[in-house]
Amino acid sequence: MFDFIYHATQEATSPQDLASRLKDRHIDARKIKQPLITAAACLALEEQHEKVKWLWELGASADEIARAYAMKANHRKVMEYQLPPCNASVDRIAEGYAFAGNTLKVGEYRTKYKASVHAIARGYALAGNGPKVAEYQRIYKASVHEIARGYALAGNAPKVEEYRKTYKASVHAIAHSYALAGNDDKVEKYRTTHKANIDEIAKGYALAGNDRKVEAYRTKHKASVDAIAEGYATAGNHIKVEEYRTKHKASVHAIAKGYALAGNDGKVEEYRTIHKARASDIVKGYALARNHTKVEEYRTTYNASVHSIAKYYALAGDDEKVEIYRFRLNANKDVIAQSYAIMGNHDKVDEYYMTHHASASAIAQGYAIAGNDDKVEEYRMLYQVNPVAIVHGYALAGNHEKVEEYRTTYNISANDIAQGYAFAGNHDKVEEYRTKHKARVKSIIEGYALAQNQEKLREYDINKLLSGYLEDRKKVVDSSGKTKEYFHRFFTCLQKSFKQKNDAVVAVQNALKPKEQRDPSLKEINLIEHLSTLIDGRLGNELNALIKSGKADELVDQKVRTITEFVYALQAKAAPALQI
Repeated sequence: MFDFIYHATQEATSPQDLASRLKDRHIDARKIKQPLITAAACLALEEQHEKVKWLWELGASADEIARAYAMKANHRKVMEYQLPPCNASVDRIAEGYAFAGNTLKVGEYRTKYKASVHAIARGYALAGNGPKVAEYQRIYKASVHEIARGYALAGNAPKVEEYRKTYKASVHAIAHSYALAGNDDKVEKYRTTHKANIDEIAKGYALAGNDRKVEAYRTKHKASVDAIAEGYATAGNHIKVEEYRTKHKASVHAIAKGYALAGNDGKVEEYRTIHKARASDIVKGYALARNHTKVEEYRTTYNASVHSIAKYYALAGDDEKVEIYRFRLNANKDVIAQSYAIMGNHDKVDEYYMTHHASASAIAQGYAIAGNDDKVEEYRMLYQVNPVAIVHGYALAGNHEKVEEYRTTYNISANDIAQGYAFAGNHDKVEEYRTKHKARVKSIIEGYALAQNQEKLREYDINKLLSGYLEDRKKVVDSSGKTKEYFHRFFTCLQKSFKQKNDAVVAVQNALKPKEQRDPSLKEINLIEHLSTLIDGRLGNELNALIKSGKADELVDQKVRTITEFVYALQAKAAPALQI
C-alpha cells in the first residue's frame, strides 16, 4: 500500500486528482520494514513540500510529517507543521531530531517545549546512539521500555536483549515494536519463549498495516479485536477500523482512544457523538499523547476522571503533569504508583511508596502487568502482598503461564481469576474459567462492571440484559415521540405489545430479588403467565443466548438451557406455592 500511495501522489496533478486516486485508501501506510516512513514522510525527506501538503489535507499524520522534516533538519517546515492547524506532536519532532543526532534541537525541544525524554531516548536508540541513550536513561530517567522499543524498531537485537535482561524492559513492548518493524522471526521468539502479550503483537502488526499477520493473530492466537481496532485507528487506517467495528464488533471506546492517541480529533468527535464512545476512554489516548489541551477539555467539559488522566500521564512519563494532578486535583496515589511500576520507573515507585504511602498491592500489580517478576516477588515477600492482586496484574497482561502458576501455588480461586480476566477484557479466558473451572457468573459480572464493559455485562448479567432491552425498546417511538406500543400497525394480534414486554421484564426482575427487596406494590409472582412474552422476539433471542450458555444456572441453583426451564425454575424458587 505504501508504494501505491507514494506513486499516486507523485503522479497526481492536483489535490482533487490525488483525492480521487486515494479514495478509500490508507494514506499513512508504512513502508515495509521501515516503520518511521509513510508516503508523506518519505516525500518530506525528499522535500516535495507541495505533495506533502496535499497528503496532509487528505488526512496524513502531521506527526509523521514533522518527524521526517526534523530528521531532514528542515526547521522551517518542522515549525509549520508544529503550529496550528497541523499541531504536530513535539515528542515526535524531538524523536526525529534525536534520530538525526541534532543535539541542539533536541535540547531546545526538551527544555522549551517539554518534549518527552522517553521519545528522545527512543529516537537515539533508533539511531544506535548508545552514549546518548545512556545519558537520557541515567540523567533524565528515560523509560527502559521506550529505549528497548527504539532498539527493536532499529533491529538492534543485542541492545534489545541487554535491556530485557539487565533493565527488565517489557517483553510486550519489545514484541510490539518487532511486529511494527516487520521482524516476524523476533516476534515469534518473543511470543513463544518470552510469552509476549498477543494483543500487543497484533496491535503492532495493525500499526504496520500488516493485515495478513493481524488476521493470523486474530484467528489463530485469539488476539483481541478491540486491541486490533485501536491499532488500526492509531495508524489512521479507517477502512480496517470500520471493518473491525461492524464485522467483529470491536469496541468503539478502544477505537476512539486510538484516534485520540493519533491526534485525529475529527474521528474522535465522530466516535464520541455518533457511536457514543466514552470520554473516560478518549482522554486516555489524549493523555498518552500528552495532548494537554484536549486532556483539559475532556476533564472540564466531560468530567473525565482525574485519576485516569494521572495514570496515563504517568504511563506517558510526564512527571510534571502527574504531580499537578496529584497535588492540585488529588489524583489517586495508588493508581499513579502502579503506572510508574508498569513503566519500570523504580525511583518514582519508591517515592510514592515511601513518601505518599501508595499501596504495595497496587505496585506489585503494576510490576506484574510489566512482567517484572523479580519486583513482583520482592513486593509479595517483603510487603505481604495478596497473591490475588498479583494474579489480576498477570491476567491484565495476558500472562497466562503466571496466572496458572499463581492459581496452583497459592490456591487462588477460579472466581478471582475470572474476575481479573473480565476486567482485562479477555473474553475467551473468562469463558474458559467459567466452563472449565466453574467460576461464578457473579464474579465475572463484577470484573466487567469494574471495566465498564456494558456489552459484556448485558451478556452475563440478566438484570442488565432486561433493563437494557427496555431502554432500547423505549427508543422505538412514533412521530409524536411516544414509545410505540406495537412495531407495526397491522397484525397487532400476532405481536407482543410494549406493555406486555415491560410487565414481563418487571416480573422477572422482581422475582430475581431477595424476598425482602421485592416491590410490595406488585401482585404475587406468577412468571408463567409471561412465558410467551419472554420467548418472543429480540428479548427472547437475548435471553435464550444467556440461558443456553449456562450463565443463568446459579440464579436458580440448577442447570437450565431453555427460557421455559429457566422461568419454571425461577418460579419455583421465588414463589413455589404458585407453581403451575
